[in-house]
Amino acid sequence: MKKIMIPAALALILMTLFMVACSNKKVTLYIFNWSDYIDTELIKEFEEANDCKIRYSTFDSNENMLTKVKSSTQSFDIIFPSGDHVSILAELDLLEELDKSKLMNYGNLDSLLLKKAQSFDMDNKFSVPYAWGLTGLMYNTQFVSEEIVASGGWNILGDSFFDGKNKITMLDDAREVIGAALIYSGYSVNDTTPAALEAAHTVLKVWDRNITQFDSDSYKNELQDGTTWLAQAYNGDALQQMEENEDLAFILPKEGAAMWMDNMVMLKSSQNKDLAYKFIDFLLDAENAKRNSEYTMYPTPNKTAMHMMGEAFINNKLINPDAEYLDKCHMIEYLGEEARNIDQIYEDIKMN
Repeated sequence: MKKIMIPAALALILMTLFMVACSNKKVTLYIFNWSDYIDTELIKEFEEANDCKIRYSTFDSNENMLTKVKSSTQSFDIIFPSGDHVSILAELDLLEELDKSKLMNYGNLDSLLLKKAQSFDMDNKFSVPYAWGLTGLMYNTQFVSEEIVASGGWNILGDSFFDGKNKITMLDDAREVIGAALIYSGYSVNDTTPAALEAAHTVLKVWDRNITQFDSDSYKNELQDGTTWLAQAYNGDALQQMEENEDLAFILPKEGAAMWMDNMVMLKSSQNKDLAYKFIDFLLDAENAKRNSEYTMYPTPNKTAMHMMGEAFINNKLINPDAEYLDKCHMIEYLGEEARNIDQIYEDIKMN
């Protein structure tokens, strides 16, 4: 066979191109999370430390997340669902059972919060708590006076001051919207009895006269420019915006609020499970969890990290309410088929 001679210079060029091509084929970790919900510097640091690439996508509601996960041809490695949707994903057999031996920092988690998480993930098999928080009302003080919010309750959503103004939004989340009406009516966010749901529906019909839209993301900008004056909001999101705009304020309604816990889970279809474990463990590192919590303004389930927080963070009652207020709050739990009754009310309110 005749040998083909390749000049040394050409061989060097080909070798260089080959090495560049290989360097561009870094392992990629696909992450699906809520918007504004992680310190982006931590992502960069993880990429550098592990010579990998993170493709980071966001969603604005659990329902949208679930639809995307079920229909997407591209499998995500790690997603960040709220507690009730951890149960749904597990029921659909989409979640990887976690090997805790691969999470060296798992012991940093607060055992009491891990116990609470068992209400949606028995034995903490599939999920790692990421953050928890409460839902209340954020408003722009340039348009909404202290007199309007003086009652301090969910009834502000139905105040006649807002009649015809189209300046109120609520979250695009059935459990949060119906939950607020249930709490205001004296029920738990998880109560699906006919009496409770009828009371909530009646309240929502009054509030809906003032509601412009149901949206879980755009209100953060719209409150700043005056497009929206009052919005149902997550406490951490509100505090992030308040740091940028002194005209914004936030209250936790006196009747209580929905309490939720978001979690890190790994999909069975993940193509990069070893790297996914490394990322979860990276976020469980106490120093990283502290930095992340300070960025998101949500309390971390990482007990070691919480002990490292400054007094201003720990003593902020909008982040860490006292026990008396938390007693009035309700963890959103998985309801199975009963959730259909809540969804029906939500769709009725949105359509009318």
